[in-house]
Amino acid sequence: QASGAAAWRGKTVALTARPPAGFVAMTAGKAVFGAIGAGAMIEAGQQILKDNDIADPAPLMALDLLTVAERQYGVIPATIPPPQIDTTDVLKLAAAGQGADLLLDVQGVGRQFRYKPMEWGHYIVDSSYKVRIVDVHKSALIAEGFCFRSTKDDKDHPTKDQLLDNKAALLKATLDAQRNACLEMFESSVLNLPVVTAQN
Repeated sequence: QASGAAAWRGKTVALTARPPAGFVAMTAGKAVFGAIGAGAMIEAGQQILKDNDIADPAPLMALDLLTVAERQYGVIPATIPPPQIDTTDVLKLAAAGQGADLLLDVQGVGRQFRYKPMEWGHYIVDSSYKVRIVDVHKSALIAEGFCFRSTKDDKDHPTKDQLLDNKAALLKATLDAQRNACLEMFESSVLNLPVVTAQN
């Protein structure tokens, strides 16, 4: 959906504060146990986040988008604290943003690593995000975007040990690269900024 981001000019913008999205560690061994295995994957993923100090990327992405909007459109950060919400309902989002003109909602939909079919010892890393811009006064969604990034099509896929070695350095680098790719996509698709291509 094309953004009406030019309408941001001079408006106050609040950010949402959502519960952090989970992380799923999908291994072949746990997958055979169905629903019980799914719970174990979520629990194992949360432990990986905790053990390796992997932060929730959504708040940083929201701040980055707000900074870009300040520079490009002259918006003003709202003085209200970020509303604590866990909903996708536009009317509820608008109500939570009272005190600002616009609400910028960045939702981490999910992050995971999953075993590669036919190569169970090697892993794919996925990240997905959703962004919404809500006109608080009109209780209307004025822009939105969804981003999914995956290493599925990479030539080489690491083992679980490689992902988690050295305080999960490779996993962190992969998740950061996916976050940055989604940020760039949202700048273009939600904020309507031109895509900048690298010069040789």
